[in-house]
Amino acid sequence: MKHIIIIGAGHAGVEAAHFTNKLGNKTTLVTFKKSDIAHLPCNVSIGGSAKGIVVKELFALGGIMPLAADETQLQTKILNKSKGSAVQALRTQVDKVNYPKWMSNYIKESNINLIEAEVSSLIIKNKKVKGVIFSNGKQLIGDAVIIATGTFLRAKTMKGKEILEEGPDGKSVSKDISKQFDEIDIQLLRLKTGTPPRVDKNTIDYSVLDLELGSEEPIWFTEDQKIKKKYQNIPAWLAYTNKETHKIIKNNFDKSYLFSDEITGNGPRYCPSIEDKVRRFYKKDRHQIFLELESEKMNTIYLSGISSSLPKEIQDKFIKTIKGFENSKILKYAYAIEYDAINPTQLKQTLELKKISNLYFAGQVNGTSGYEEAAAQGMIAAVNASNKINNKKPFILDRNEAYIGVMIDDITTKGISDPYRLLSSRAEYRLLLRTDNAVKRLYKKAYYNKLISKERFDILNKKYKIFSTMKNKLWEARLNISDKRFSNLLKEKNIKLNVMSVPILEMIKRPEINIHELIEIIKEQIKEFNFFSKNDITTLGIELKFEGYIKKQEREVLDYLRYQKLVLSEELDYTKIPNLALEAQEKLNKFKPRTIHQAKNIQGINPPDIMNLVAFLNKNNR
Repeated sequence: MKHIIIIGAGHAGVEAAHFTNKLGNKTTLVTFKKSDIAHLPCNVSIGGSAKGIVVKELFALGGIMPLAADETQLQTKILNKSKGSAVQALRTQVDKVNYPKWMSNYIKESNINLIEAEVSSLIIKNKKVKGVIFSNGKQLIGDAVIIATGTFLRAKTMKGKEILEEGPDGKSVSKDISKQFDEIDIQLLRLKTGTPPRVDKNTIDYSVLDLELGSEEPIWFTEDQKIKKKYQNIPAWLAYTNKETHKIIKNNFDKSYLFSDEITGNGPRYCPSIEDKVRRFYKKDRHQIFLELESEKMNTIYLSGISSSLPKEIQDKFIKTIKGFENSKILKYAYAIEYDAINPTQLKQTLELKKISNLYFAGQVNGTSGYEEAAAQGMIAAVNASNKINNKKPFILDRNEAYIGVMIDDITTKGISDPYRLLSSRAEYRLLLRTDNAVKRLYKKAYYNKLISKERFDILNKKYKIFSTMKNKLWEARLNISDKRFSNLLKEKNIKLNVMSVPILEMIKRPEINIHELIEIIKEQIKEFNFFSKNDITTLGIELKFEGYIKKQEREVLDYLRYQKLVLSEELDYTKIPNLALEAQEKLNKFKPRTIHQAKNIQGINPPDIMNLVAFLNKNNR
């Protein structure tokens, strides 16, 4: 049995351990403290715009984050519900105490060796990782190592001028691995992120705040799963900063670590601190704050939208200017955190380090942000580490297959300058990569890589075979105006027909009609529809309504796949290719892209470079 060692038990590490164990490897998960497993140091949500689709993809691929989120949810909603189906995604507020507890119990019940220790260095021989050395000098030998250290490498936290060498929530820091990376010339980046204050829930006046509820109807990341937990819809609230808040913050810019000479890390572009918002968007009179209960077992309210590195006394002062917070008490102050990450362009798309064999990286150590991106990378690194040491093919998700593929391609090809956040705008084929069709997209790939059982595969395969025949049956089935349910719907939608009956499919394609509004009539005529879940019916409705747009994107995918099939050898020396620009030669030799498509996406590579490269490959039958 092969042995895989995973350093770090955050969201990337836990998901990685789940998959390496599932694939039959001896799995060792190393963490500073067992109580830190799947800790939620920042926000208390799983999912969100684009990220929620990643969680659905993890479910399709057999991951555990979706199940843990559903089993510990406090409130769940569909984001962008009023917008197109391509950008809709689930977001669930989870319990800060119960989520890590659920994950911890899962690890304990699995055949995973959990070690409480600090890794001081890696054992590397002949450019291949052989194991790890702990701070007490003991060694652990393994066939592959996955580094999932999150934001803990040489981390320090800042509240004004108070600077401490610590990780999130005051936890221990890892220093020695960064030093070893420096010695073996692994390029590191310095990044920064932050977290907002937590306020005593009993000191807020909720009567002056805007109530934010989730979906009344139960919605889950998982499908066909028995969730033990009762669905909840615990309230959240909206509050707003004001001119007085901004004045206090502006007058204390000099006390913020963000604007000090000591700062070296680049902060997240899409989740700026309140100081950065006040400075960059100085014309805005207010900024939104999203209030969420952290746990039913805690008294803390998380204030999303006002992360800060201002001193404690300034945080106390500006918080009290916010309507509803006049008598509030901060139980945990906001802080900024700086940490080391690796430049992810040093990784293959399998997340293996190019220069050291069998060494994989996953999560925020790769310069990404968010629990969801981390878990997805944990899955990718784990499956590929397992496949490589067991002599199987790499597991790669392409941009046209999954948001996970978009993220991996982005960070390994284009690199990062600030913490990478997955956005729907990054996916050029987002109409194909929807939340409703994640299982339909990925279940075959999951099964062929042994990530889901044959039993589950057979059930899904049967369902989607029936699914593919529904279109013809919908053309044959008709709606009659004599049916009161249909005639009432026409009146409600202000639709006038000059015929007594129409094909059901014709009505589904109309923009005013949702397939669910016709479902009872459809089920009476087409019995197979009783086999489908509500989500399946949603998927079918979208595919029928947007059929023209979907076919257009599918044609674009064929062009993309043409480039993807042109695989580039890692041994290719680009300095030997005639007419290739010097910059192109240098960058292609540095990044060693896997395909023509990846080469095309490297900054500084121009269309003539690609044309010359393809011409060279064709001429030399390569």
